[in-house]
Amino acid sequence: MVSLSLAAPASADTPGPVAPAISALGSSSDDAGFLEFHAASDTPIDPASVTAQLTLRVSGERPVTTVDTGFELVSGTPTDGTWRTTTRLSLAAHGWYDATLDLADADGDHPAYPAHGEINYNDWPVFTDTRADRSTVDYEQRWVTVSGTVSTFDPATGLTTPGWKAGSLYLSSLQNNAQETRVPSVAADGSYSVTSKLYGTLSVGAMNGSMGTTNSPFVQVDRVYVPTRVVVEKASATIVRGNSFTLRGKAQYLSPTTNQWTGLIADDPDTGIAVSSPDHFQVIRPTAPDGSFSLTTPDVQNEGEWSASIGGYGFLLQAYAGTQVHVLSRSVLSWTDRTISGAGTVRVKGSLTAAPGPCPQGKVQVQQSPDGSTGWSTIATVTPNSTGAFDATATIPAAKRNGYLRLYYPGSADATATARYFIPVSRTATRITAFNASPEPVRKGQLITVAGTLQANQGKTWAGLSGQTVHVWFTVPGSKTPTLMSTVKTGKGGTFSKKFTALRDGTWTTTWTATSQYFDTSSSGDYVDVR
Repeated sequence: MVSLSLAAPASADTPGPVAPAISALGSSSDDAGFLEFHAASDTPIDPASVTAQLTLRVSGERPVTTVDTGFELVSGTPTDGTWRTTTRLSLAAHGWYDATLDLADADGDHPAYPAHGEINYNDWPVFTDTRADRSTVDYEQRWVTVSGTVSTFDPATGLTTPGWKAGSLYLSSLQNNAQETRVPSVAADGSYSVTSKLYGTLSVGAMNGSMGTTNSPFVQVDRVYVPTRVVVEKASATIVRGNSFTLRGKAQYLSPTTNQWTGLIADDPDTGIAVSSPDHFQVIRPTAPDGSFSLTTPDVQNEGEWSASIGGYGFLLQAYAGTQVHVLSRSVLSWTDRTISGAGTVRVKGSLTAAPGPCPQGKVQVQQSPDGSTGWSTIATVTPNSTGAFDATATIPAAKRNGYLRLYYPGSADATATARYFIPVSRTATRITAFNASPEPVRKGQLITVAGTLQANQGKTWAGLSGQTVHVWFTVPGSKTPTLMSTVKTGKGGTFSKKFTALRDGTWTTTWTATSQYFDTSSSGDYVDVR
């Protein structure tokens, strides 16, 4: 109900007559078929002076009804009380009416302006026996059925009849008034039933005309939160940087029906499992009835916690668990110079780095094995510098000069263990010396000569190996894969030479695959600029 109270301004100097003040002009709160208002003045209100104009809110010509007889005091006093028509209003049609009202008190004073209000002269819904079939809802039992009876009160006649035909009924909640469930139908006797997932303070509402809503008495349906838990497969894990990690676990709730831990319902809107890691976030769902879940993160680069959380909204209390993942750098060993002398020493030149990450800490071991697969024993250690490089000479014990050698790094708290295998110690070292690809630079189409000498170690000297097949390779700039260009036989003193047509820039190298008596060898690369 909308009302307006207006009073005449009072003089600031001398007291004068007090104009009546009107408020609460509108339909009676007990019966919309009666007009009601509140009036106060310094002398009693004259009921015979009350005149109301009621104008129907319609487009076009608007019918006006005058009510000027039959007002009675229903509460309060004649100088400050509530008045109502003595008989039911008889208006042209049902609907909303704009009301204006004027009156006078015993002194003949009128309000400074007529009072304004509105009359809701529409059918009114009357709800009885509103009830719900349950007082609580939970994660397993969300549906609630609200039923009752609705009747229609006609303000023109004052009669109440079963049912509601003026519009739709709908169930709503004070906690979430943005959602509502429509009542599918109302029976001839006015009974209805509606089933919904709403909870909280519920009521059934009906549109009363085009502007108002009348609600049934409230029924309370409380939401019950259920405990949850997340159980992960591992509390901690260690992986190598660049590898994948899979977080596995179970997301469960304590069933209010069985009091047993039960897997979350996969297709329930509250069942999202939020999985987060240092580089990733994703919401997943269980994949099995027991609540099992898994999520694989590929190419892990950063360490930290992989966590899974559930609940905190809807019907589920929040739960959380995680796996602390430690990420190891991948250790990389190189052995760039592994020359074995006739005296039984081996040069240990190379580096220990990580991909990626800082240089691993600790010593690199030189190990020997009789068969290259078992029985590895450490014969020497080298210590890399701050950049990971090392260059040392290790003596191979006389008893271990047969078999195989390798470099081995045992790993650390932040880096993996790794090994760099060598070849049988029983072989004799060889080399390709005086290697050259010339001329350089060279014009395109001209001949280029690749030459060198294949030699075998003989203690303090080197001797040429004749009659051996040397492979000639060519690598184009930017490529890591050489192309076999030809083979060439070594001549007297181990020398070899082969001519090729210069077609493009690149690096020339040669290799020799030895017999069991010698080590394989290769030349350094010689880059030729073709112009």
